[in-house]
Amino acid sequence: MERSAGRPGRRALILRYLPLVLLLAGALAVFALGLHRYISMEAAIRHSEALDRLVESHPFAAFAIYAAVYSAAIVFAVPGAVVFTMFGGFLFGTFFGALGGILGSTLGGMITVLIGGASLGASLQQAALPRFQKFAQGFRDGAFGYIVLLRLIPVVPYIAINVASGLFRVPLATFIAATALGIAPIAFCFGFIGSGLDQGFEKQLQAFRACEAAGQADCRIEFDPMLFLSRELIIGLALFALLVLVPLIFRKRLARLRRPQAEEGVKP
Repeated sequence: MERSAGRPGRRALILRYLPLVLLLAGALAVFALGLHRYISMEAAIRHSEALDRLVESHPFAAFAIYAAVYSAAIVFAVPGAVVFTMFGGFLFGTFFGALGGILGSTLGGMITVLIGGASLGASLQQAALPRFQKFAQGFRDGAFGYIVLLRLIPVVPYIAINVASGLFRVPLATFIAATALGIAPIAFCFGFIGSGLDQGFEKQLQAFRACEAAGQADCRIEFDPMLFLSRELIIGLALFALLVLVPLIFRKRLARLRRPQAEEGVKP
């Protein structure tokens, strides 16, 4: 019995969905093994001295590892990217901490888009779904602006934007440019905050060591925001709030400009 024209064979389907299956299996393994717990403020403080020594002795290798782990965290949808960016600022300074975050998150998003677009995105594009096709085409037409705006206003989960871009088959170059541009301001804000966390980390470590020295079995590093209160933290949070407000203001202004035009169009 001959296969229908245009319908992929079994081998083609396996090759199409194998990367997606491996990605989902990898994500399940990360959470099942508890590896996601290493991307937390507690883990960052606990291992800060060892990581600081690694950066001093092997700065280029440490930066590459930072960007690669950041990328893997994005691919496997591990929460805590903000913490990771702040810790990057602590280890490498504002510029390189933010740069590593931008590289890692963009690369991780690109991998997600490639896998999602080649599997589910391709299948949906071939399916007879007129409404979906129309919506997907509309998203692709304005993809650059949509992605930049959604990155600047972090109300939509990062992974959701990546998945949507893959399903709607957004051009890869558009996705990369919009993602890098959209996350850059926030990455620099949190990189700047991280560059001023030295004293907070030291205070947390001192409290943790005092607990261990006392022989207590349940010693943990409890995140106390007051210990991290610094000039960088205050300025960084103020800039972050401004970044969130600016796109909303411009969006409202654009809506006001369009409203009179729409009203003129319906006049007899």
